[in-house]
Amino acid sequence: MINEGSKFPGKDHSDKGKWIGPWMPQWRDPGDKGPFTTLRQLYGDIQDASEALKAKRDALKKTGEFTPAGITGKLKQVVRAETIPTIRTAAAEQVRRFRKEVDSRRAAMKPFDHDPKDIVSEMRRQEVRAWLRTLKPDERTKAVRSASDPLIKEAALSVPVELTGLLPSTRDGLTRELIEARYGDEIAALNELDAAVSTVERAVDGARDDVRESLGMTPHDFNAEFRDVEDEIDRLAEIRASKPQPVDFDSVMSTVKALNIDEQEQLMEAIKLEQRREDTRAFYSEMARISGKSAAEMDRIAGKFGGKKSA
Repeated sequence: MINEGSKFPGKDHSDKGKWIGPWMPQWRDPGDKGPFTTLRQLYGDIQDASEALKAKRDALKKTGEFTPAGITGKLKQVVRAETIPTIRTAAAEQVRRFRKEVDSRRAAMKPFDHDPKDIVSEMRRQEVRAWLRTLKPDERTKAVRSASDPLIKEAALSVPVELTGLLPSTRDGLTRELIEARYGDEIAALNELDAAVSTVERAVDGARDDVRESLGMTPHDFNAEFRDVEDEIDRLAEIRASKPQPVDFDSVMSTVKALNIDEQEQLMEAIKLEQRREDTRAFYSEMARISGKSAAEMDRIAGKFGGKKSA
């Protein structure tokens, strides 16, 4: 399966003509691993699963040993045991993981850093908002959009829209403008990743339709017969997703960099506090082991000295 004019695997339409999209040449990682590499492999594997089923169907027909009903019966066994697990597992685990990453990185983007401890700046923003409310609606919108001082835009975005007199659409547009100016390169890269994820999501839907078509089943009958397999795969994926996962340091650093200075300091303080608590728990646990005291006794001692009770 080759995209027309592309060196990458996969087809851009399902058998029924549903748009999937080609794998674009710019969707690649600097090295030999990364999100694009993983997604490209999924893109090909998902479609290969449906193609393998069609090849199996053609091979059964050539033998001349089976009736149409017999061929369908054989194919259903393959679909249940191999094809659906391949397609659905990719959708339930890998693709969903990348979708969450895209959404979380976008949610972490802020139009500006707001320091609640900077009282002087906050007073200036209040003065700006009071001035904005004295203007006519058109003048107010023009003043905010054309402001050369970022404080004016910050004043309009740091409180609920009702306190500024701006239209919600104006506020939303201004927010997008500031975020794009601040995270331009990251947004461009994230948009490419989003497009790749969306393409693989469509590949999942297209492959599922191709499988159903190979069996000659209506959507209703296909769902009724194989929904239990898909539900079980989704259930197991949820269980695995709830377990601690290896730390993705690139994702963590991306999230931390999106925080402002105060938020970074608060995060570091929270980490230090948790480390102190962990040290305290370890200390009293060891004391309990050495002294032979019960957990309840050590909890009472820890409480006297401000230690956290043992778990």
